[in-house]
Amino acid sequence: MLMVLTALAWSGNGITGRGLNDIIPPIGLAFWRWVVAFPIVMIIAWPHLQKDLPKVRENWPILLVLSVLSITAYNTFLYYGLLTTTAINALLINTSRPVVIVLLSILFFRQGITLKQSFGFLLAFIGTVAIIIKAEISRFISLEFNDGDLWVLAAMVCWALFTVLLRKRPNMHPTSFVAVTIFFGALILFPFYIWETLFIKPTPFVIETIGGVLYLAIFATIVAYLFYNRAVEIAGANKAGQVSYILPIIGSVLAIIILDERFEFYHAIGFSLILFGVYFGSKGEKIN
Repeated sequence: MLMVLTALAWSGNGITGRGLNDIIPPIGLAFWRWVVAFPIVMIIAWPHLQKDLPKVRENWPILLVLSVLSITAYNTFLYYGLLTTTAINALLINTSRPVVIVLLSILFFRQGITLKQSFGFLLAFIGTVAIIIKAEISRFISLEFNDGDLWVLAAMVCWALFTVLLRKRPNMHPTSFVAVTIFFGALILFPFYIWETLFIKPTPFVIETIGGVLYLAIFATIVAYLFYNRAVEIAGANKAGQVSYILPIIGSVLAIIILDERFEFYHAIGFSLILFGVYFGSKGEKIN
């Protein structure tokens, strides 16, 4: 249930980022999302955070790493990608996240790899590449990639690494953890926001941006992050990461209805390969 609710809360993230990409710059959208979310989270977290402050001081390096991956990098990279790629592309590329989580778990924590998992990794990789190159082999041979798709791919890897490293987080209340990561992540993002405001484009405070930021702050941040982190605690990183393949189903429908995007044939090919990859990526007997 937590995974489904997380998917519902996150499904509008790509839609909002794509829909507002001509109004609000990507760093500004990410920065104000966290600034608005932080005081709301603090109201919820304060009683627990007072008790957890010694753990924060003792474990600040890993908390800083987790903050950079989840708060500073992931959504900023995603919003950069949505400047030049579609919401459907972004949602489908993110579908391969569970397989990357399993692969990173193997690399970082020496978990055994299986024959079926290896086959799943290959399928998910082929499916992701198929979406990025629009199923045209000539694009792959000539290395003709959409910059937006590559930004989304980088964002996906950041989130997968965050999920894997969550097992290293200190034993603290979930609301304390979210409050601390938002604080660190937004603080690191602040100088980049100043740079974007001065040299690229300032964030306009109009009804569209205010509405979008409020949605992202309340639903895609507070609700979704608390549910997701709790799901990782209950089910583990590999199982919780599979929330990723629920997102494109909901998000693609929203993108078609709200953004008038089209679901192309290459989307179906890539999505099918990734789903099979996710299935096989979590199956099989260990290789000796």
